[in-house]
Amino acid sequence: MRSLVLVLLLVSFSSVASADDADEIIIQNDLAPCVTIKMTNVSTKETVVLARPTFELHKAIGECGCFSALASYTSSVKIDGVQQNLQSGVISLKRGGPKTLILASEPALVARKKVRIQLSCTPAL
Repeated sequence: MRSLVLVLLLVSFSSVASADDADEIIIQNDLAPCVTIKMTNVSTKETVVLARPTFELHKAIGECGCFSALASYTSSVKIDGVQQNLQSGVISLKRGGPKTLILASEPALVARKKVRIQLSCTPAL
């Protein structure tokens, strides 16, 4: 009986929140006149939370004020009422299609939270 209780405790403490536990994905698209983002898939690979949205280009993002075809993204969540950036990166928007965005380095950071993805121009150097 004691070993059964130990096994149940281990199972309880070893469960990890999955990307599916995120409450909602909110997209803040500063490039909306040039590109539409359609969220299709959020998954966890090992411990990394990934989004795989599809980007539909209406016109070059240079027409939306960007200095190149590179766009920046940042994923964030509110923790204790404060917006916290989890991950950020740069993607090429020379062509549309599916892209992979890293949202978080561990699933617990997005569990039961609204995840905000902001897309904007990459700053000029």
